[in-house]
Amino acid sequence: MKKGFVVVVSVEDGGYYADGNVSGSTVNVTLQRDSDFASCDQILFWEETSQEELNDMFDEWVDLAVGGEEGYSAMITEGMETKMYSQ
Repeated sequence: MKKGFVVVVSVEDGGYYADGNVSGSTVNVTLQRDSDFASCDQILFWEETSQEELNDMFDEWVDLAVGGEEGYSAMITEGMETKMYSQ
């Protein structure tokens, strides 16, 4: 996957999460690299991170979205075609 500069486009309220062990407010985060986007919903713990970590996170979120993992989505331009992946 190409490596460019990744920026955090948005961090929005994702609601409240609770299971038997963990609970708290969550956020939905969207990242952008060039014209590509990747997002993850209901992140319980989010903090700004280094560019290298954002690059790795972006790649991981795209892989999870392409694999159909719930809570992940990606919009990727491949050649002249833009593909949307989400569950």
